[in-house]
Amino acid sequence: MKQMNPVLIIALLTLVACTSVMPQPASDVVMEPLVTPSATLVPITPTATPTPARIVQVVPPVSDLVAEPVIAMPTATPSVIPTPTPRPPDTPPRVGLQIGHLRSDELPDELAHLRTSSGAYWNGITEAQVNEAIAVRVRDILVAAGVEVELLPATVPPAYDADAFVAIHADGSVEGARGWKIATPWRTSAASRALMEAVAATYGAITGLPEDRNGVTINMRGYYAFSYRRHTHAIARTTPAIIVETGFLTNAADRAVIVAQPALAARGIAEGILQYLKQRDPNNGAALLPPEWPILYTSTNVSVRAAPSETARIIVEAPADSRVFVFNRDGDWYEAMVRVGDSRYVGWIRADQTRPADTNNIPASPPTDPPAMNP
Repeated sequence: MKQMNPVLIIALLTLVACTSVMPQPASDVVMEPLVTPSATLVPITPTATPTPARIVQVVPPVSDLVAEPVIAMPTATPSVIPTPTPRPPDTPPRVGLQIGHLRSDELPDELAHLRTSSGAYWNGITEAQVNEAIAVRVRDILVAAGVEVELLPATVPPAYDADAFVAIHADGSVEGARGWKIATPWRTSAASRALMEAVAATYGAITGLPEDRNGVTINMRGYYAFSYRRHTHAIARTTPAIIVETGFLTNAADRAVIVAQPALAARGIAEGILQYLKQRDPNNGAALLPPEWPILYTSTNVSVRAAPSETARIIVEAPADSRVFVFNRDGDWYEAMVRVGDSRYVGWIRADQTRPADTNNIPASPPTDPPAMNP
């Protein structure tokens, strides 16, 4: 019998030993936890680059979505001081991330009617907890990319000034609705639209969640944090801003991402923000200014449509002399709130079907934003 090489014998024995103790594949799905350390509501500078978000490919059962105690609410008082505009050269971009509904009971007197607004709720999980779990992960991704980030509760510092403001929310419904949606303020600057488009392009692609295209509501566009003309505790006029409804807490398929995989939802938002900051021109101050539109009236009977197209769904037929509050323009179309009788409808009308207000009958005070809302 031919004698085997001693080195070969040792190698074979080592291989057998390693194989005998090799762990077997786990049968349980590893889940991104909902629980995070309590968010600190001040700028944070990391000491090391965070580990990239891990994407879990298999969704755990709904009953297993919460594996640990829920998040403890922060107790620190925000100490955010708005930055000046314009900023010195080479200043890192600043982003404010608002955790929707977090400490709503501490809203200032001007927003006292929203103090009881607690948001969506499912099986012991509050919307604020879901929003916080996502927001802290967005923060970590942005800070690792050199962005200054401030986590904000429901209360926004007066005239909050930043290079981007993103309000993070989740939805709720008793009708089984699902999907994400995104919106800018009523008075939309070019920068806000660019921020919205950048996040919209990444969030759905990364999370795999469907977009609720018809779900943007008056509440979202009239979000209180956007209403700088009405409230002190709101963004500055020049702060690009969006609100993101990340998904429905009341829908199992959406929970599989926003609850079970908050890192995935966070990456969908963060990559869009980074794309916006990369493509913007910091010296283009005009892009930061929302347009101020004059008071208009319909010059004839008009169709208020869901999109700027003659083939889009008709929301309402407005008679001549209906009052029009314009928020945006796309080519030959105005996006506006149209008053029909005692009701208001938001949609698109053709610009050539409007006329300026009669200067002899202009109201004593200019039109204001819609009432402050808290989605």
